[in-house]
Formats: sequence, structure tokens, C-alpha cells
Amino acid sequence: MVRFMMILSFVLLGVLPSLADTLQVETMADAVKTIESLQAENELLQIRSNVNFLSSVIILSVVMIFFMWGIRERNRKHVMLLERKSNALMKANNEAEEAREYAERESKLKSVFLKNLSHEIRTPLNQIYGFAQLLDDDNTPLNEEEKKIMMKAICDSSAHLTRIVNNAGEVTEKLSELTKLENVESVLKESLSS
Repeated sequence: MVRFMMILSFVLLGVLPSLADTLQVETMADAVKTIESLQAENELLQIRSNVNFLSSVIILSVVMIFFMWGIRERNRKHVMLLERKSNALMKANNEAEEAREYAERESKLKSVFLKNLSHEIRTPLNQIYGFAQLLDDDNTPLNEEEKKIMMKAICDSSAHLTRIVNNAGEVTEKLSELTKLENVESVLKESLSS
């Protein structure tokens, strides 16, 4: 039996190292599989991390693009508003300048009109006044014929003065109507251009 035990121990000594080697190889294979599995998971995690980073960058870029677009649109609207206000201001300035020029022309025309009217009125008034003084003066020797001539001149000058005043009234009235017509035309132009 001792022999048997010895043979068995030799066999076991011979088999055990090969069995241990086999176990070691299997353990090593399992370890290699585990390492490969961990490396694959690590690579997958790195890919996911890269994808998450790229997604974040893309989302941030899209948000920035919309933000910049919004700022650009707001600035464009402000520029358009400023252009409209500038155009309106230029139009108002032009209209004010035209109104000033028109008022100056009207003022000059009125001054010329009043100067001419004053001259036209003064002439018959001087005749009326002069002849009336002569008729009123007791020291001036006048016969009936001369008095009639002077009275006729006073009547003619009075009629002429009346015509001048009537004409001046008509001219003023017509100027007033022209001004009203110009106002109507400007209102029509404004309503048509709007």
C-alpha cells in the first residue's frame, strides 16, 4: 500500500502541476476576458463622454446662434425705427422749411400789396382833402364853376377811393380762398401719400 501511495503521490505530483497549470490558464483566460470587458466598457464610457461633450457643444452653439440672431433682429428693428424717425424728421424739417419760405413770400407779397394799397389810397385822399380845404377856406375866392369842378373832383376821388377799397377787399378775399385751396390741396396730397 505504501507503494500504491507513492505511485499515487508521483502521479499526483505529475498531474497536479499540469492541473494547476490548467487552472492557472483558465484563471488567466478569465482575467484576460475581464480586462478586455473592462477595456471595452472604458472605451464605451469614453465614447459616451465624447458624445455628451459634443452634444453639449452643439446645443450651446445652437443657443448662441439663436441668441445672436435675436440680438441682430432687435438691432435691425431699432435701425429701421431710427430710419423711419429720421425720415419723418427730415420730412418735417422740409415741410417746416417750405412753410417758412411760403410765409416769407406771403409776408413780402402782403408788404408790397399794403404799400401799393397805401399809395393808391393816399392819392385820392389827398385830392379829397386838398379840395375840401379849398372849399372850406373863406379866404380863397372861388366862383361857382370852380366850386363845381372841385366838388366833382371830390366825388370822383371818393368813387375812386371806394373802388380801391372794394378791390382791396376782393383781393384779400381771393387770397384767403387761395390759401384755403392750398390747405385743401396739401391735405389731399398727404391723404393720398399715406
